[in-house]
Amino acid sequence: MDSEEAETLFSLVKEKYGDKITEEELDEVKKAVERIVETSMELRKVELGNWDEPFSVFKPYRRDDV
Repeated sequence: MDSEEAETLFSLVKEKYGDKITEEELDEVKKAVERIVETSMELRKVELGNWDEPFSVFKPYRRDDV
């Protein structure tokens, strides 16, 4: 693993579930943790201001809108 964060997260998973899953499953979990950390690092690079709204805006249903 190339990220200290990914290593830490994977060690937590391995400590908690390592005796319940196989080595092959642990390898898959390790890859998944690496992908999640990589994605989260990319998301952290996005700068948002207080004026930035969510992608979808909630609009409640009203019977009058039909």
